Amino acid sequence: MFSEWLLHERHGRLRSLIAAIICASLCGCGFTLLMPVMALNLETMTGSGLIVGLNGAAAALSTIAATPFIPRLLSRYAGRSLIIGSLAFTALCIPLFPLFPDVIVWFALRFAMGLSITIIFVSSETWINQIAPAEKRATILGLYATALASGFGAGGLLLAVLGSTGPDPWIAGFCLFSIGTLPIILLRGPGIEQPDAESASFKAMIRAAGYAPAAIGAGLLFGATETIFFSLFPVYGERIGLLDSSIGFMMAAGALGGIALQTPLGRLADHAGRLRITVLATLVCIVGPGLIFLAGANTLALYAVMFAYVGTATGMYTLGLAMIGERFDGGSMAAANAAFVMAYGVGSLVGPAAGGVGMDAMNPQGVLIVTSGIAVIYLVFLAVRQIQRRPA
Repeated sequence: MFSEWLLHERHGRLRSLIAAIICASLCGCGFTLLMPVMALNLETMTGSGLIVGLNGAAAALSTIAATPFIPRLLSRYAGRSLIIGSLAFTALCIPLFPLFPDVIVWFALRFAMGLSITIIFVSSETWINQIAPAEKRATILGLYATALASGFGAGGLLLAVLGSTGPDPWIAGFCLFSIGTLPIILLRGPGIEQPDAESASFKAMIRAAGYAPAAIGAGLLFGATETIFFSLFPVYGERIGLLDSSIGFMMAAGALGGIALQTPLGRLADHAGRLRITVLATLVCIVGPGLIFLAGANTLALYAVMFAYVGTATGMYTLGLAMIGERFDGGSMAAANAAFVMAYGVGSLVGPAAGGVGMDAMNPQGVLIVTSGIAVIYLVFLAVRQIQRRPA
């Protein structure tokens, strides 16, 4: 029966969706495992929150550098081949970290991995948005976000089990990205619709950003919040006295919130309106860091806050992608998704660097102030945009 399903043409779209979602989930697991491992090892190597934050920013810089070229790559090469090659390159980079424990080498490796991971996620999300039926797009994107968050949660649990020292977390990361190639190879179906030359240009990305600024802003806020969470919150936990296992469970609690809250947030957005739910989610992003401060080293309270806070912040990603899918189609979606991911990269670049400075200036609570402040800026943007759209 399974072999018939693999070959039956009628199920081709479903196979492609499953392949893209499984691939992204495995990458999310590896991403969530390795980011805290890098952060905690750099904290041991340097003792500097700024260095930890800047290393996270190196990955974000690579995202910004890669995104303008991804639509062009998709216009020239088959999407499946591009994803497989990027997965293999990422896997090969991982063993080099423990082999070369040098800050400069780690910055270079983090940048290189960021390029390939960006290609994977932009290509996968473009693929899902293209082949998802319009009437089920939000539901499928919710499933994608849930699978991605499940991968994030599994990465946190792996950190709790494997720890941040020794070869085990690096070996696990290598295996996850390597295994990610299998669904892309085995589950055959419609590929990524290639954009034409005009749709693959940098100007097309700029036009897409101007056409859907609220979606792009949601990507920026999510990028800043997520990268601060994975890069600096493990260090925050260590500085308030948590053990490695508690830090791992804290990270898993946040990721599990992302799993549980995507569908409810999507349904609320369908019934109450995207803008209203985006505003509510942004308010949670503003208040959440204050609740983290109040929870302190009380692990049960901290896990509960992380569940609600990170889960709601993750919803910004789903809301932004859904807006992209509704406003663009076909090949033009590649440029729009690239613009969305570039905004995510800008947030990921600004967030950890600012959070690291804040943590060093007000040890360790400054990172919470920075995280909340970024959400305040987005809320002000939404308010100004809404005022500008009102008829005079």
